[in-house]
Amino acid sequence: MFTVEGIVGDVVYIDFRDQDRLINLGVSGHSHFLVKGYDHLGLWVEHPNLYKTKTEDSLGKPLPENKIVKDRLEATFLITWDLITTIMHYPNREGYDFPSEFDKNIGFNKKD
Repeated sequence: MFTVEGIVGDVVYIDFRDQDRLINLGVSGHSHFLVKGYDHLGLWVEHPNLYKTKTEDSLGKPLPENKIVKDRLEATFLITWDLITTIMHYPNREGYDFPSEFDKNIGFNKKD
């Protein structure tokens, strides 16, 4: 049997009931997400395209196009269960299926 634990750390396709609810987050048009975790509210996923853009110099003047700086921001957001129609996982597909977060060897190893 496959459970939601199997997609943590993987890239999955998520079909939404109402994608307009995500417009304010800037994720409209996206359907593949890296799953960071889950809880009783829904799936926590990595934001696919969040940037902080510097468009003005220290005096407040606009920067020329070639001097604009875009810094990628690491962020996660919650997709609530009621918004998800279905989730498609790609087992064994390179770039989508990664080792399970629950199978990592974390902690101390006792030597015999």
